[in-house]
Amino acid sequence: MLGSVWLFSGAFFAACLGSAQVPMEKEPHHHLILESEALRVLEPSIAGGDTTLEHLHVRDDATVCISGSSMRTRSPGADWNLVGEPCRLGQINVTEYAGKPASHTVQNAGSGVFHLVVVENMRESGWSTNPPFSALATTLAKETRAFQIYQVRLDNSSRKTIHVHKKPTIVVLVSGEVTAENQHLVQPGQWVLIPPDEMHLLSTQTEATVVEIEVR
Repeated sequence: MLGSVWLFSGAFFAACLGSAQVPMEKEPHHHLILESEALRVLEPSIAGGDTTLEHLHVRDDATVCISGSSMRTRSPGADWNLVGEPCRLGQINVTEYAGKPASHTVQNAGSGVFHLVVVENMRESGWSTNPPFSALATTLAKETRAFQIYQVRLDNSSRKTIHVHKKPTIVVLVSGEVTAENQHLVQPGQWVLIPPDEMHLLSTQTEATVVEIEVR
């Protein structure tokens, strides 16, 4: 009898542990690729029909959509929300979690793979206030307390651009092929880290679109 009680208690404990929320970077679908004092880069990849563990977001993050699917989310203790429209390649979103952390479970209700590049600003406050810069073929796409996000479009009229970021920056390829920081990016979702205050060149032989996420 005692053994049965122990087995039941152990199974109950394991079930509770399995259902507990985990930090985003520990959630199995959210692959942590790079971590530094200033930022993290993660690549969530969720196949059709898959569901994540309930996971916690605590810092502001910026996302670039690489491939979309029909997704839905559920907050703790709530029902699933309605299935959303798939994100578009290159779509940029920023969510401000610092100071107001939130957890949820995510489910891919579609058949395609949901894939993002996520840049997380490790600061919880005291973000920098450096003004945006201007450069050839480069436009400011989004500015928040934690990020300045630029879109660079290279084509026949401007196949290269050179500029400096004051803060660490992640350059994400959206389309085409581009050389950045002596690395040749050829697939959407490939990215490279640009150190702060370092002059860097983006160039292409044809056409290319990239997103640059600068942490503040």
